[in-house]
Amino acid sequence: RIVNDTIFTNLILFFILLSSISLAAEDPVQHTSFRNHILGNADYVFTSIFTLEIILKMTAYGAFLHKGSFCRNYFNILDLLVVSVSLISFGIQSSAINVVKILRVLRVLRPLRAINRAKGLKHVVQCVFVAIRTIGNIVIVTTLLQFMFACIGVQLFKGKLYTCSDSSKQTEAECKGNYITYKDGEVDHPIIQPRSWENSKFDFDNVLAAMMALFTVSTFEGWPELLYRSIDSHTEDKGPIYNYRVEISIFFIIYIIIIAFFMMNIFVGFVIVTFQEQGEQEYKNCELDKNQRQCVEYALKARPLRRYIPKNQHQYKVWYVVNSTYFEYLMFVLILLNTICLAMQHYGQSCLFKIAMNILNMLFTGLFTVEMILKLIAFKPKHYFCDAWNTFDALIVVGSIVDIAITEVNPAEHTQCSPS
Repeated sequence: RIVNDTIFTNLILFFILLSSISLAAEDPVQHTSFRNHILGNADYVFTSIFTLEIILKMTAYGAFLHKGSFCRNYFNILDLLVVSVSLISFGIQSSAINVVKILRVLRVLRPLRAINRAKGLKHVVQCVFVAIRTIGNIVIVTTLLQFMFACIGVQLFKGKLYTCSDSSKQTEAECKGNYITYKDGEVDHPIIQPRSWENSKFDFDNVLAAMMALFTVSTFEGWPELLYRSIDSHTEDKGPIYNYRVEISIFFIIYIIIIAFFMMNIFVGFVIVTFQEQGEQEYKNCELDKNQRQCVEYALKARPLRRYIPKNQHQYKVWYVVNSTYFEYLMFVLILLNTICLAMQHYGQSCLFKIAMNILNMLFTGLFTVEMILKLIAFKPKHYFCDAWNTFDALIVVGSIVDIAITEVNPAEHTQCSPS
């Protein structure tokens, strides 16, 4: 009863949290500091509590001989391992052994046993494990494609990504001796440095190196540098020439489309399908199919939509107009035209063009203001602002009006344009 009590479990979890905080609070520089001394004594207390917990659980469940015993649970084995490491570390004076104490943080995984009592969490964990077991085929296909592109990359770029630290030299034979460079571009501070024939950080000189280079491309981390280096590549053992092979960029584009986009989407889609299939397993004994169950759920959860219809005759006419399909199409066309006008603005635009854009901006703002006023009349403010989209439209209109007002108050700051 003690080890299964909620208070006992929460208390142990609290001590796990304190233990983790104490590990993070240790002074990594002054190992003999007063703070580390206090935390070391606290570590003895925590380890004693965790050891007592394991003894109580072994007494309650048994060690390992029968089904349901302590050591037949993976989380309990993790607890035993972490506490054992802490006990062993007390007898070792090496500071490196303190690193293993961080494993104690893994004890917070024990509350995951509550997954068996939470239907939703249990479903998620089951889906994750099923996806991991069956994802091997996708990994194999991705690896084969990676290997194929790596072989192509070796044929295209092997030995072609080398460059001399002195950009005036194009071959390894010329890249000898010293050359003069200038610190921070200042001609008054010349520096003599030796020339060196250097390879790219990521290269295609062999298949393994090519697979690593392509992996960095698939992560989109710093890959433009490799792309530009490949575009500038000349021939083997010769330095780069600017934009010598622009067409070689097609290789990287195809690789990104197939690996980074296509295969990644397959992976995500496979996980989603796995979740759906596991969800259907719960209804395998149900007489209703999926569509029938959805119909029943919809019938149970459906609620009538509330729609405001004014009783005042004049207000009703305005309400009828703003809810009509023609009015919606008209406002859509106005929004599209306004977007086109915004996209036409550019640097160095003439004064005439800028004046025309300002006039159109005020015209569209006026039309959208009229729309907002009509809807306020039709729905009244209470029902108008209940719709989040109406509130969003109102904020945009008010912001546009404020922008026009500021522009008119300070016209000199907004009339910079090209005389042409």
